[in-house]
Amino acid sequence: MPDDPALQGLDEQLLAQMLEDFMEESLEHLDQLNFNLTQLEEDPENQEIIGEIFRAVHTLKGTASFVGLDQIREVSHHMEDVFGAIRQGTLKVTPDVIDTMFEGLEVLTSLRDRVASKAPGEDRPADLAPILQKLATILEETAEPTSSPGNADNSPAAPEAPKTKRTIFSSETIRVPTERLDTLMNLVGELITSRNRLTAVSERRKDEELGVIASTITRLTGLIHHALLGVRMVPIERLFKKFPGVVRNLARERNKEVELIITGQDTELDKIISEQIYDPLIHLLRNAVDHGIESPEARVAQGKPPVGQIRLSARGHQDHIIIEVSDDGQGIDPEKVKAQAVQKGFLSEEDARLMNDQQAVWHVLTPGFSTMEEVTDLSGRGVGLDVVQEHVRRMRGLVEVHTEVGRGTTFRIQIPLSLAILQVLLVKAAGLTYALPLSTVRETLLLDPAEINTLEKHQVIFLRGQAHPLKKLSAILAGGSPVDPEPGNGRIPVVVVGLAEKRLALAVDELLGKQEVVMKSLGDYLGRVAGIEGVSILADGSITLIVDVGLAVSGGDA
Repeated sequence: MPDDPALQGLDEQLLAQMLEDFMEESLEHLDQLNFNLTQLEEDPENQEIIGEIFRAVHTLKGTASFVGLDQIREVSHHMEDVFGAIRQGTLKVTPDVIDTMFEGLEVLTSLRDRVASKAPGEDRPADLAPILQKLATILEETAEPTSSPGNADNSPAAPEAPKTKRTIFSSETIRVPTERLDTLMNLVGELITSRNRLTAVSERRKDEELGVIASTITRLTGLIHHALLGVRMVPIERLFKKFPGVVRNLARERNKEVELIITGQDTELDKIISEQIYDPLIHLLRNAVDHGIESPEARVAQGKPPVGQIRLSARGHQDHIIIEVSDDGQGIDPEKVKAQAVQKGFLSEEDARLMNDQQAVWHVLTPGFSTMEEVTDLSGRGVGLDVVQEHVRRMRGLVEVHTEVGRGTTFRIQIPLSLAILQVLLVKAAGLTYALPLSTVRETLLLDPAEINTLEKHQVIFLRGQAHPLKKLSAILAGGSPVDPEPGNGRIPVVVVGLAEKRLALAVDELLGKQEVVMKSLGDYLGRVAGIEGVSILADGSITLIVDVGLAVSGGDA
């Protein structure tokens, strides 16, 4: 708790709430500063951006002072003085000024994180002398005194209201803890389960009046569900604003020139997903800077502009969000990937020879794999893209890789809008009911046993000239024999599932139909069970296991 005599008279609960509000609002200001500083570096004369930065540090200074965070207030005050001088025309925006302001931003972020962590030893004041000295040195270059806080209020160039779309201070909005929204979502999940049971009862009894009621409940439940999803949705813009400064710093470390182009900032996604997708995107952007974009000299030699481009985009597609990270760099060379995979023991020479280019490219997502010949601070340790794959798979999403040597690479991430409620295909296997996420189902068919082939000792089926591995769902989850190819067994129900370019044909006993279910974890007692993503309660009150299709497709064993 801030130790400021001026705050001693305040109620502790009120002060804690003020501090909590500051922590959330300051994060928005810091993200905005990061984004605006990157824009200012590209357009140093833009007065609108300069004004936005000035207002952000001015607000940060004021709110930090109000909750007794003196070190944040002090750094913000000095940064405000610098931008006051810039607004008055007594100081020019130079690369040194931009570098120092980014350093100040890192210090502010670190100070905020110290308050947020509340870790032992974090109460000791941070050493602010280096950054304060740098800021003071910049101010010494001005031709006349810089603006005071009073000038900020009197200047017509600094309107009181920030020019942003956020309405965080509006009287028409309220701040709701995420935990309460999670509770509401859990209750909606229970409502959906009860709705499914009511619908099943009405169909079983063939009661027309009950059917009308069930139909009405279904419609209202759907409206409530979508309304609540809308409340949890946040523009991805807030997440994307974190990345321009990150890419700038990474490019500088590698002596490369990189332009980050962002589109689709208005796309909305669940707040929880927004937080979980941050690490995968950081890894992809780091990979694009370190692996993808060439040095300016190499680009010019290839007839490319010296400045490489990385594009970060987002868009909605049905009940999914698609995020792409693409670059116009050197691309991924399949032959180089194969050679490295053989050298590091991921593949035999024979397997590498039989592998097509797309299959080879997929190896960049393998844990421990890297095509870097030397280890840097950013890459070369075989950690990164496999983290992307694992994070996205946990969100029931998929990663696609598209590349062209000499032209660049695109990583496409597809993730569902909601992690708790999903559409599934129910199937029977070995006497049990399982649920396959509908987003992974590519097609269903009744397979003639005579169409089962053997390729390299593995059962496969051919669909439209393409071979797909064939496995029994029950064998993947609990072990057992492969599919019996004897013609006397009749046609076999098969579900073809897939993630990105990978496909797997799952043989089951029966296809039961689609249903919307609420996924719950297995609980702390069972923990993570290989091959199982979660559980759900069906309309008849029975429990079904939701299959981890990602593990099945990747060839993992339960």
